Amino acid sequence: MSNYVTEDNFVIAEGTEGDLYCFISAKEKHPESPRVIYDGREHAVFLRGNEQKIILDYINPEVRDKLRKSKEIVMVEILVDTVKESYHTPLQMVDKIPVDWSQLGLSTWESMALQG
Repeated sequence: MSNYVTEDNFVIAEGTEGDLYCFISAKEKHPESPRVIYDGREHAVFLRGNEQKIILDYINPEVRDKLRKSKEIVMVEILVDTVKESYHTPLQMVDKIPVDWSQLGLSTWESMALQG
């Protein structure tokens, strides 16, 4: 499972037209066939390509329902205070993401909030 990395700083926001935007740190290369896999729970996986799997961890419960209903999300890659690039990314809902979160050192958003 070492090919997964965790996005430490990301924000999911809703635009005025109801579009969802996910702001992440800029990556080195342009993504190849990007998509987001989500099961409606605490974590999602952003597949930037075959070799790059990014975990969006501890998704706020207030955002989850909007993600469940969405067919796509606009990924916005930020470099310092500038948008490097943005692109529409399909959002695929699945019953369960096939990842053992505990092996990656992750728990639930709710347990993280209680610790804070």
